[in-house]
Amino acid sequence: MSHERPLVSVVAANFNGSRYLDAAIRSVLAQTLTDLELIVVDDASTDESLLAIKRAVGGDARVRVFEQPRNGGPAAARNRALEAARGRWIAVFDSDDVMAEDRLERMVGRAEQDGADIVVDNLMVFDERGLAAARPFLPLRKHLGPHWITLADYVAASRLYARQPSLGYLKPLISAESLGGLRYRESLRIGEDYDLVLRLLLAGAAMRLEPLPLYRYRKHGASISHVLRRDDIVAMMAADGSLAADFARHDARVQREQRARRSSQERALIYDRIVTRLKARQPAPALALALARPGVWPLLTMPIEARAKRLVAALTARSSGPQPCVA
Repeated sequence: MSHERPLVSVVAANFNGSRYLDAAIRSVLAQTLTDLELIVVDDASTDESLLAIKRAVGGDARVRVFEQPRNGGPAAARNRALEAARGRWIAVFDSDDVMAEDRLERMVGRAEQDGADIVVDNLMVFDERGLAAARPFLPLRKHLGPHWITLADYVAASRLYARQPSLGYLKPLISAESLGGLRYRESLRIGEDYDLVLRLLLAGAAMRLEPLPLYRYRKHGASISHVLRRDDIVAMMAADGSLAADFARHDARVQREQRARRSSQERALIYDRIVTRLKARQPAPALALALARPGVWPLLTMPIEARAKRLVAALTARSSGPQPCVA
């Protein structure tokens, strides 16, 4: 590896992820593309994360570890990693996930072959509890080959509580030249990857999809991306609102998809208000709000659907025996 500038900088934020760090770090260090550096920023963890990192690294000189003085969220931690990154390509990685051993080699190859500024790959989602078989995040029948993701495509697949999977979940490989001085918006605790890529696309970056599911996304109860709170929604709306002038410079479809995303955020806020009232045992105000906003009705069925899916998955896993781990 060149000590001056590696080909890829893998940046990872960690908070209390000690139980997952060994697998995560080893999956990076075992990459077939060896010209890399791994930058881990610990976000003031209170568990044994730092010890777990030291054990997993095993003295590999390609790894640098930084400690945040106080917990600032994943965006702040990633920004510190970006300031330290030296690679020609930046690979965003979560410290509780793993990646296929040839992922970075294939992603860089795709980017350089096709002339992309950003490359994302499909995710293979696996449940650490073994309640369901591993599955691709994006349906394979719709993503059989490499293709470009336009700004309109990206925004269209970002509506809150939509049936289609959000492209904002995909972990990008970004050209350091395209990234320049752009950084994560630290006001966001959820949706920070989406916002960063969105701003790159608004500025003209070209984004390519590698259809192979090379990234292994771990589902577990502590993952913050599974929980959407009112403050998160308000922060996302503020972030989008700050880009109004940028959206205005793009075509009608982009603006239409952004309006649809905004509507989904407004519905999500109403849904949060209804749930808050129900939890406070105020059924009458909750019902009145639901009746006044029929657009929110489909969201109210989500908890029932989620419980039913978990039950089916658990029964299936129990009848078929242990599921293989994709890590």
